[in-house]
Amino acid sequence: MYLYEENEKELQLSRRITNEEYDGQTAYTSVKDTRLATFIEYVVRQPRTDGVLIQYPYGTIIQQAESGHYYRGENQLFPESTPSLYRKLKQLSAEEEKNLYRLVADMRIGEFKTLLNKFNHVIDWDYCDILYDILAQHYGLETDWLDITSDFNVALFFATCFWDNNENKWKPLTKKQTEVDEQHKYGMIFHIPSNRMLLRNGLALNYLRNNPFYSENSPNNVVYPIGFQPFMRCHMQNGYAMYMRKPHPLQTDIEFEKLRFRHDEGLSKWIFDKMEGGKLIYPHEGLNQVDFVIDSIRNLTTFSKEAFQYALAKNSLTTNTDKEIIKKALQAYSINEKNVIIQDKPQWKLSSGRRQKIKLIYTDFSIEEYYNIKLLRHYTYK
Repeated sequence: MYLYEENEKELQLSRRITNEEYDGQTAYTSVKDTRLATFIEYVVRQPRTDGVLIQYPYGTIIQQAESGHYYRGENQLFPESTPSLYRKLKQLSAEEEKNLYRLVADMRIGEFKTLLNKFNHVIDWDYCDILYDILAQHYGLETDWLDITSDFNVALFFATCFWDNNENKWKPLTKKQTEVDEQHKYGMIFHIPSNRMLLRNGLALNYLRNNPFYSENSPNNVVYPIGFQPFMRCHMQNGYAMYMRKPHPLQTDIEFEKLRFRHDEGLSKWIFDKMEGGKLIYPHEGLNQVDFVIDSIRNLTTFSKEAFQYALAKNSLTTNTDKEIIKKALQAYSINEKNVIIQDKPQWKLSSGRRQKIKLIYTDFSIEEYYNIKLLRHYTYK
């Protein structure tokens, strides 16, 4: 209840500051000392304001109002909380096979990017950078990103509810499900105050000024904002993402609180109803029209040359020698007894009818009207 009440205060504070900024009530209108006003505006108020464009090493984003806390919710006690890609890589023993599988995962992200770029809504998106890797994570592909949220309610939902694959919908956990064993009896909330992440962000920025974002030694366990993207799922979940080039489980991250709690049917039902059965974090949006295509991309072993080039570029493998060696290695590699194939065009299909449906959904799209924000076009650097 303490975390819930603290979260409500944080949300109200951010809404108030956002509305004041939109109305022109900045720190400069109330503080006479210009230097103090500048400090308050850029350090205190701007992070609490929806719609500010901010440049990060991985791209320019349209910021969501920040909270004073970051959370991650999990509905049982897992031995390690790491990105989905690492959970797969851990099952592989040979280092060469791990490297090849990483390239396969990146090619799947490349195909996902190609899919998104079929839609006018994405082609015409000129508000900020599109974070394809992080979007891929939110739509179920294997990546080296871990979902984080600034909204305690979102974390609590994921910590007390489950996705029913048979009925394709979210449900609250039942007592029968949580009494299976000690691992299932408890949910977990990982928590860190956002100001504890400032030092990591600063160190990461210093490194990334001179190195590629996806380099082998990129700083681990740094939380980055996602902001407003062409599709709604990320911002509906108050989404942030933690990058792990190398696995560093949250269980061993000393700055995160590990808040274990005993499951209770009443709590699960309460947050399930509060989040409208998941509708508040899994909205009905245009991309739902192509769920079946995204499902197929998650398990692809046949890739286009475009996706292959995407994976090479992401891993800084750009010489012609690199390309030929890697292509041969990939084509000699198989996953679940299916050979990896690289061909001219994508294997998946998208009908013109589906593309037209999504186009109609976003006809006359305005980001300010659609997301109820105002774009504040002054760039800052973190």
